[in-house]
Amino acid sequence: MTQLPLEARIQAAFDRQFPFTLDDFQQEAIAQIAEGHSVVVCAPTGSGKTLIAEYALIRAMETGRAIFYTTPLKALSNQKFHDFGQAYGAENVGLLTGDTSINRDAPIIVMTTEIFRNMLYGLIDDSRLLDRVAYVILDECHYMNDAQRGTVWEESIIYCPEFIQIIALSATVANAHELTDWINEAHHDTRLIMSDFRPVPLRFFYYNRKDLAPLLERDGQMNRKLKFEDRSRGAGKKQRPYVPNALIEEMAERHMLPAIFFTFSRDGCDKALRETHGLRLVTRDEAQALEEAVDSFVLQYPFLARHAHLDALKRGVASHHAGLLPALKLLVERLFQQGLIKVVFATETLAAGINMPARATVITTLSKRTDHGHRLLNASEFLQMSGRAGRRGMDEVGYVVVVGSAYEGAPEAALLATSQADPLNSQFTPTYGMVLNLLQRHGLEEVEFLISKSFGQFTWERRMAPLREETDAKRAQLAQYHAILEEAGLTEKSFGDLLKVRALVHDSHRAIRTLKTQIKRYGNAPEIAAQLSREQGKLANLETTLHAAPCNISGLLARHKRLDVKLWKLKREIRGMEKRLDEDHGYYWRRFLGLYELLKEIGQLDERDKPAPAGILTGQIRAENELFVSMLIQDGAFEGLMPSEMAGAACAMSFDSNRENLYSHFPTSPATQAALSTGLQAAKRLRRLQEKHRVQAPILLNPVASGLIEAWAQGLPWDQVTSATNIAEGDLVRIVRRTADLLRQFSRIPGMPLSVAQASRAALPLIMRDPVREVEMPIPAEEPPPLADPASSGIAPENAAPPAPAG
Repeated sequence: MTQLPLEARIQAAFDRQFPFTLDDFQQEAIAQIAEGHSVVVCAPTGSGKTLIAEYALIRAMETGRAIFYTTPLKALSNQKFHDFGQAYGAENVGLLTGDTSINRDAPIIVMTTEIFRNMLYGLIDDSRLLDRVAYVILDECHYMNDAQRGTVWEESIIYCPEFIQIIALSATVANAHELTDWINEAHHDTRLIMSDFRPVPLRFFYYNRKDLAPLLERDGQMNRKLKFEDRSRGAGKKQRPYVPNALIEEMAERHMLPAIFFTFSRDGCDKALRETHGLRLVTRDEAQALEEAVDSFVLQYPFLARHAHLDALKRGVASHHAGLLPALKLLVERLFQQGLIKVVFATETLAAGINMPARATVITTLSKRTDHGHRLLNASEFLQMSGRAGRRGMDEVGYVVVVGSAYEGAPEAALLATSQADPLNSQFTPTYGMVLNLLQRHGLEEVEFLISKSFGQFTWERRMAPLREETDAKRAQLAQYHAILEEAGLTEKSFGDLLKVRALVHDSHRAIRTLKTQIKRYGNAPEIAAQLSREQGKLANLETTLHAAPCNISGLLARHKRLDVKLWKLKREIRGMEKRLDEDHGYYWRRFLGLYELLKEIGQLDERDKPAPAGILTGQIRAENELFVSMLIQDGAFEGLMPSEMAGAACAMSFDSNRENLYSHFPTSPATQAALSTGLQAAKRLRRLQEKHRVQAPILLNPVASGLIEAWAQGLPWDQVTSATNIAEGDLVRIVRRTADLLRQFSRIPGMPLSVAQASRAALPLIMRDPVREVEMPIPAEEPPPLADPASSGIAPENAAPPAPAG
């Protein structure tokens, strides 16, 4: 049988996977990818952006190339890995995260964006995989706005090889055109595909802790029937306490479940879960399905058997946040996907793309705590969370409920609900590792060019363009004034000198008049006569100077009114504008140079500006401050440590919590304390160096959890470890995993002292055990079970919608 042409074969494979009509923006994006363009796809959450990525997946497989699918979260990477495995065959899908490597030679490789960035720097052995990659998907590309991690997306785009097509998927942002223009300049030919179409429209409601009412009227204005209390709201005003049960019950009556309740603290999620005690949201059949699913999962992960959340799970209510054990979070996600969980209390990280489709989202407060105090949610945060409402193919509308408080009410809610998305801002941040890895491959001039390609520099140039044009116009005006002076035979300096002489002439005339008046009044005293004679001689000299000038200064000023003032004012304005233009120009390069000069001073760069052996070691470390970690290694801080002690020391360099009053009943061992003492000395040295070179880079050395990690590595049971601290068990899991990431690096990096590498390698299996290790065999996602009472879902059978595009 004759084989179909390539494009027809790709289309046939895609049609088999998605046998339905695509939306216009999906068709446009697919056509651009097929023509070889990179694309930025900017569309609301839930609109079907993932389908565009899946076209690229199919195209890569059909052409014998590879594709990278990057996500901001390891949990999201795991989810995509399993989803694509089911859709395209497990043998065709690989996974690369910080602690997992599965099927790395597959045509489809899912990874975190950090892994892709590190691969571009050559920090990962799999860098050779880049040669066969045709496409890279940058999912959730709006993460560029993240203050801590946004630089990863910029670096990935700047250093991505030009032969790789970038497919950037982003939620709605205000400056999508600017983002696209930048990628087009920093990478290569890039097209923007925008859509404001929401397959499932949203309806907004306001809950004043008593009544649930529409927030907006049909014209988009705030509901006039709402009782506004913004003048009387305040800390001193008594207000009905917010109890989730009352709202949940009303939402259930209105068929608005399942719902995600967004709460901005882990404690708040768990507190809300406890307050639902006695609330049952599932039918008898669903309760039985929940019982079987939970019991089956607990058999697989017995450490969950006595977990306090299991009772709520069986009632259809759950909590989901980073403070939970990974296995429990996965169980919640799978049960929610199956339609068995009706309400989940979650932190905003759930809005980042994890597949937990809901009919409604509830935003329980309009403000959030930050390192700089409380602030109102911004428009993009509100849009991201509200966008999780409405399941395509299942719901006709999605519901967004905003809960009022003593500080924020309906006006603030209506403002956010009708606001446009915020623009993306650059978070590009040069680091020690960036300096060393770029200089390993490029000269200083080439590096300066690469740094100049950052999104921050690009947006600065654009936003300064009007000021630059105004400055140029004023310079042109100044040149016209200089031409007038040149025609009169003057320079700006000689003109200024003549103006001073002219002023002195006026002063001299005034002095002579005063002296003559004194002579008339008091007589011709010798002293006054002598002074008058001197002043008259001075005036004669000044007038001679004026007459010798190439032009009549008074006549020149008469023809060109206030020419002297205009010159002075123009020059002052130009200086101010030039100062503004110079302030941020080259900001990133100056920051880079500060790091470069520090590294040069301590011998991490040689005379050719290439990494010295110590610099090569530093450049291979991934940490908050890789230079500090490298200094400890070179100071011999970890030499001779036992595996458990090595884990405790690594923990201190990984623990970045700024929470106060954390404690542990387990002390660190003397050997670990000695290592940390060496670390304190290194921290002082580096802090002085950073101050000298105006470098800002965090220096982590927090031993609060080190004793816990040592005890865990020595085999202490998990419940005894968690009972000896007020650190949440999910946070402990995160600490263990960050520690393991550093140990894994120590065990692999060439040039690492042998004893450190061996101790690190031996420590890994001691700390990466249940319940910390990655959940590798999740329960399969299934179709939601048939509901006993169709009305309980809010969707009658005749309203069922056809299958929908992915995403």
